[in-house]
Amino acid sequence: MYPVEKFTNLPKHQALIDKAVEVLKQDSRVKGIYISGSKTADEFSDIDCGILCTKEDFDSLKKDRLETAKKIGEIKAESMSLFPFVYVVFYEPDEIKFDFSWEVMPKEIRPDHAHITNLYDPEGHIATIIEKAWQMDWDINEEELGHYIKHFHIGLSYTVLKLARGELWDAYDCVDFYRKYLVKFEDMLAQRKPENYRRLEQKLDEKKIDLLEKAIPKDLSREELFRTMDVILEYFDTYLRERIRILDLYPDEQAKRMLEYYQRKKKEILHLD
Repeated sequence: MYPVEKFTNLPKHQALIDKAVEVLKQDSRVKGIYISGSKTADEFSDIDCGILCTKEDFDSLKKDRLETAKKIGEIKAESMSLFPFVYVVFYEPDEIKFDFSWEVMPKEIRPDHAHITNLYDPEGHIATIIEKAWQMDWDINEEELGHYIKHFHIGLSYTVLKLARGELWDAYDCVDFYRKYLVKFEDMLAQRKPENYRRLEQKLDEKKIDLLEKAIPKDLSREELFRTMDVILEYFDTYLRERIRILDLYPDEQAKRMLEYYQRKKKEILHLD
Protein backbone atom coordinates (compact mmCIF):
# COMPACT_ATOMS: atom_id res chain seq x y z
CA MET A 1 0.00 0.00 0.00
CA TYR A 2 2.80 2.42 0.90
CA PRO A 3 5.91 0.69 -0.47
CA VAL A 4 9.37 1.64 0.76
CA GLU A 5 12.06 0.27 -1.55
CA LYS A 6 14.59 -0.70 1.11
CA PHE A 7 11.93 -2.80 2.88
CA THR A 8 10.87 -4.65 -0.29
CA ASN A 9 12.11 -7.99 1.04
CA LEU A 10 11.05 -7.31 4.63
CA PRO A 11 7.29 -7.87 4.65
CA LYS A 12 6.91 -7.47 8.43
CA HIS A 13 8.54 -4.05 8.35
CA GLN A 14 6.47 -3.04 5.33
CA ALA A 15 3.25 -4.20 6.98
CA LEU A 16 4.00 -2.08 10.05
CA ILE A 17 4.65 0.93 7.85
CA ASP A 18 1.36 0.38 6.00
CA LYS A 19 -0.56 0.22 9.26
CA ALA A 20 1.20 3.30 10.66
CA VAL A 21 0.38 5.41 7.61
CA GLU A 22 -3.26 4.35 7.67
CA VAL A 23 -3.51 5.40 11.33
CA LEU A 24 -1.52 8.63 11.07
CA LYS A 25 -3.21 9.97 7.94
CA GLN A 26 -6.57 9.91 9.74
CA ASP A 27 -5.25 12.61 12.09
CA SER A 28 -5.86 16.06 10.61
CA ARG A 29 -2.84 17.40 12.51
CA VAL A 30 -0.53 15.22 10.38
CA LYS A 31 0.51 17.17 7.28
CA GLY A 32 2.90 14.63 5.81
CA ILE A 33 4.55 11.26 6.44
CA TYR A 34 7.89 10.01 5.15
CA ILE A 35 10.50 7.33 5.84
CA SER A 36 14.12 8.35 6.31
CA GLY A 37 17.26 6.65 7.64
CA SER A 38 19.82 4.51 5.87
CA LYS A 39 19.42 3.67 2.19
CA THR A 40 19.50 -0.07 2.84
CA ALA A 41 17.77 -2.27 5.41
CA ASP A 42 17.86 -5.77 6.83
CA GLU A 43 15.86 -7.74 9.38
CA PHE A 44 17.56 -5.85 12.22
CA SER A 45 16.72 -2.38 10.89
CA ASP A 46 14.38 0.00 12.63
CA ILE A 47 11.86 2.28 10.92
CA ASP A 48 12.49 6.02 10.95
CA CYS A 49 9.17 7.74 10.36
CA GLY A 50 9.04 11.51 9.92
CA ILE A 51 5.73 13.27 10.58
CA LEU A 52 5.18 16.87 9.49
CA CYS A 53 2.98 19.11 11.60
CA THR A 54 2.41 22.74 12.49
CA LYS A 55 3.97 24.41 15.50
CA GLU A 56 0.52 24.69 17.05
CA ASP A 57 -0.11 20.94 16.81
CA PHE A 58 3.33 19.73 17.90
CA ASP A 59 2.63 19.55 21.64
CA SER A 60 -0.73 17.86 21.27
CA LEU A 61 0.68 15.21 18.93
CA LYS A 62 3.42 14.48 21.43
CA LYS A 63 0.87 14.31 24.25
CA ASP A 64 -1.27 11.80 22.31
CA ARG A 65 1.70 9.64 21.28
CA LEU A 66 0.85 6.52 23.29
CA GLU A 67 -2.78 6.50 22.15
CA THR A 68 -1.61 6.83 18.54
CA ALA A 69 1.04 4.12 18.88
CA LYS A 70 -1.46 1.65 20.34
CA LYS A 71 -3.66 1.98 17.26
CA ILE A 72 -0.79 0.77 15.10
CA GLY A 73 0.07 -2.42 16.97
CA GLU A 74 0.79 -4.23 20.21
CA ILE A 75 3.57 -2.51 22.15
CA LYS A 76 6.39 -4.34 23.92
CA ALA A 77 8.00 -1.11 25.20
CA GLU A 78 7.97 2.61 24.45
CA SER A 79 9.83 5.75 25.46
CA MET A 80 10.01 9.44 24.59
CA SER A 81 13.54 10.64 23.98
CA LEU A 82 14.42 14.08 25.27
CA PHE A 83 16.51 15.14 22.29
CA PRO A 84 15.69 15.06 19.52
CA PHE A 85 11.92 14.80 19.80
CA VAL A 86 11.63 11.15 18.84
CA TYR A 87 9.12 8.69 20.24
CA VAL A 88 10.56 5.18 20.20
CA VAL A 89 8.21 2.19 20.16
CA PHE A 90 9.16 -1.50 20.12
CA TYR A 91 6.29 -3.45 18.59
CA GLU A 92 5.12 -7.01 19.16
CA PRO A 93 5.01 -9.68 17.85
CA ASP A 94 7.75 -9.11 15.29
CA GLU A 95 9.93 -7.02 17.62
CA ILE A 96 10.45 -4.09 15.27
CA LYS A 97 11.61 -0.70 16.54
CA PHE A 98 9.59 2.21 15.14
CA ASP A 99 10.74 5.82 15.61
CA PHE A 100 8.13 8.57 15.40
CA SER A 101 9.83 11.89 14.67
CA TRP A 102 7.64 15.00 14.59
CA GLU A 103 8.91 17.80 12.38
CA VAL A 104 7.51 21.31 12.68
CA MET A 105 7.01 23.00 9.32
CA PRO A 106 8.91 24.50 7.64
CA LYS A 107 11.42 21.71 8.05
CA GLU A 108 15.12 22.43 7.82
CA ILE A 109 16.35 20.73 4.65
CA ARG A 110 19.58 18.74 4.34
CA PRO A 111 21.05 17.12 1.20
CA ASP A 112 20.27 13.61 2.48
CA HIS A 113 16.55 14.45 2.47
CA ALA A 114 16.69 13.83 -1.27
CA HIS A 115 16.51 10.13 -0.43
CA ILE A 116 13.50 10.09 1.90
CA THR A 117 10.44 8.11 0.84
CA ASN A 118 7.28 10.18 0.52
CA LEU A 119 4.29 8.21 1.86
CA TYR A 120 1.62 10.82 2.53
CA ASP A 121 1.77 14.39 1.26
CA PRO A 122 -1.66 15.95 0.67
CA GLU A 123 -0.34 19.52 0.50
CA GLY A 124 2.95 18.83 -1.30
CA HIS A 125 5.27 19.72 1.58
CA ILE A 126 7.41 16.58 1.33
CA ALA A 127 7.67 16.81 -2.46
CA THR A 128 9.07 20.32 -2.02
CA ILE A 129 11.59 19.09 0.57
CA ILE A 130 12.84 16.36 -1.77
CA GLU A 131 13.06 18.73 -4.74
CA LYS A 132 15.07 21.32 -2.80
CA ALA A 133 17.31 18.65 -1.26
CA TRP A 134 18.32 17.39 -4.71
CA GLN A 135 19.50 20.91 -5.54
CA MET A 136 21.81 21.07 -2.53
CA ASP A 137 25.46 20.12 -2.23
CA TRP A 138 26.69 18.46 0.95
CA ASP A 139 29.72 20.68 1.40
CA ILE A 140 32.26 20.33 4.19
CA ASN A 141 31.43 22.78 6.95
CA GLU A 142 34.96 24.07 7.39
CA GLU A 143 34.16 26.22 10.41
CA GLU A 144 32.63 23.25 12.23
CA LEU A 145 35.44 20.90 11.22
CA GLY A 146 38.06 23.41 12.35
CA HIS A 147 36.38 23.69 15.75
CA TYR A 148 36.37 19.92 16.20
CA ILE A 149 40.04 19.62 15.24
CA LYS A 150 41.07 22.21 17.83
CA HIS A 151 38.93 20.47 20.43
CA PHE A 152 40.54 17.15 19.48
CA HIS A 153 43.95 18.52 20.45
CA ILE A 154 43.09 20.59 23.48
CA GLY A 155 41.08 17.67 24.87
CA LEU A 156 44.34 15.76 25.28
CA SER A 157 44.88 17.76 28.47
CA TYR A 158 41.63 16.44 29.97
CA THR A 159 42.50 12.86 29.09
CA VAL A 160 46.02 13.11 30.49
CA LEU A 161 44.78 14.60 33.77
CA LYS A 162 42.30 11.74 34.19
CA LEU A 163 45.12 9.27 33.74
CA ALA A 164 47.37 11.19 36.12
CA ARG A 165 44.71 11.16 38.84
CA GLY A 166 44.03 7.47 38.38
CA GLU A 167 40.42 8.13 37.26
CA LEU A 168 40.66 5.23 34.87
CA TRP A 169 36.97 4.72 34.13
CA ASP A 170 36.79 8.35 33.01
CA ALA A 171 39.96 7.86 31.02
CA TYR A 172 38.37 4.82 29.35
CA ASP A 173 35.46 7.05 28.29
CA CYS A 174 37.96 9.55 26.92
CA VAL A 175 39.49 6.88 24.70
CA ASP A 176 36.08 5.97 23.30
CA PHE A 177 35.33 9.69 22.80
CA TYR A 178 38.52 10.11 20.81
CA ARG A 179 37.92 6.98 18.73
CA LYS A 180 34.49 8.36 17.83
CA TYR A 181 36.13 11.65 16.91
CA LEU A 182 38.15 9.82 14.26
CA VAL A 183 34.93 8.47 12.77
CA LYS A 184 33.39 11.96 12.89
CA PHE A 185 36.33 13.36 10.94
CA GLU A 186 36.07 10.56 8.38
CA ASP A 187 32.37 11.29 7.87
CA MET A 188 32.88 15.05 7.56
CA LEU A 189 35.74 14.72 5.09
CA ALA A 190 33.76 12.19 3.02
CA GLN A 191 30.74 14.55 3.09
CA ARG A 192 28.38 11.88 4.31
CA LYS A 193 25.74 11.72 6.98
CA PRO A 194 27.33 11.17 10.41
CA GLU A 195 26.21 7.84 11.90
CA ASN A 196 28.90 7.21 14.52
CA TYR A 197 29.95 3.52 14.35
CA ARG A 198 26.94 2.38 12.31
CA ARG A 199 27.87 0.38 9.21
CA LEU A 200 31.48 1.39 9.71
CA GLU A 201 32.72 -1.74 7.98
CA GLN A 202 31.07 -0.53 4.78
CA LYS A 203 32.59 2.95 4.99
CA LEU A 204 36.22 2.36 5.95
CA ASP A 205 38.77 0.04 4.41
CA GLU A 206 40.26 -2.96 6.20
CA LYS A 207 43.45 -1.17 7.29
CA LYS A 208 41.51 1.63 8.97
CA ILE A 209 39.17 -0.81 10.69
CA ASP A 210 42.12 -2.83 11.97
CA LEU A 211 43.72 0.27 13.45
CA LEU A 212 40.47 1.33 15.10
CA GLU A 213 40.17 -2.12 16.66
CA LYS A 214 43.64 -1.72 18.14
CA ALA A 215 42.32 1.43 19.84
CA ILE A 216 39.95 -0.65 22.00
CA PRO A 217 41.41 -0.97 25.53
CA LYS A 218 41.95 -4.49 26.86
CA ASP A 219 41.99 -3.39 30.48
CA LEU A 220 41.88 -0.29 32.70
CA SER A 221 45.59 0.12 33.35
CA ARG A 222 47.33 3.41 32.63
CA GLU A 223 49.68 1.60 30.26
CA GLU A 224 46.84 0.15 28.21
CA LEU A 225 44.88 3.39 28.05
CA PHE A 226 47.94 5.31 26.91
CA ARG A 227 48.60 2.58 24.32
CA THR A 228 45.13 3.04 22.84
CA MET A 229 45.49 6.82 22.81
CA ASP A 230 48.77 6.36 20.94
CA VAL A 231 46.90 4.27 18.35
CA ILE A 232 44.27 6.98 18.00
CA LEU A 233 46.94 9.61 17.40
CA GLU A 234 48.61 7.26 14.91
CA TYR A 235 45.32 6.93 13.02
CA PHE A 236 44.91 10.71 12.94
CA ASP A 237 48.46 11.24 11.66
CA THR A 238 48.23 8.44 9.08
CA TYR A 239 44.79 9.00 7.59
CA LEU A 240 43.48 12.44 8.54
CA ARG A 241 46.11 15.09 9.21
CA GLU A 242 47.19 15.78 5.62
CA ARG A 243 43.61 15.78 4.36
CA ILE A 244 42.80 18.38 7.00
CA ARG A 245 45.95 20.39 6.28
CA ILE A 246 44.96 20.63 2.60
CA LEU A 247 41.83 22.46 3.77
CA ASP A 248 44.08 24.80 5.77
CA LEU A 249 42.34 23.71 8.98
CA TYR A 250 45.18 22.01 10.85
CA PRO A 251 46.26 24.12 13.87
CA ASP A 252 49.99 23.41 13.53
CA GLU A 253 51.33 25.34 16.50
CA GLN A 254 48.56 24.39 18.93
CA ALA A 255 48.69 20.76 17.84
CA LYS A 256 52.49 20.66 18.22
CA ARG A 257 52.32 22.09 21.75
CA MET A 258 49.54 19.73 22.86
CA LEU A 259 51.23 16.64 21.42
CA GLU A 260 54.49 17.59 23.16
CA TYR A 261 52.53 17.98 26.40
CA TYR A 262 50.88 14.59 25.89
CA GLN A 263 54.19 12.79 25.30
CA ARG A 264 55.89 14.49 28.24
CA LYS A 265 53.08 13.71 30.68
CA LYS A 266 52.87 10.11 29.44
CA LYS A 267 56.54 9.61 30.31
CA GLU A 268 56.01 11.14 33.76
CA ILE A 269 52.87 9.13 34.56
CA LEU A 270 54.28 5.82 33.31
CA HIS A 271 57.74 6.56 34.76
CA LEU A 272 59.40 6.10 31.39
CA ASP A 273 62.99 7.15 30.78
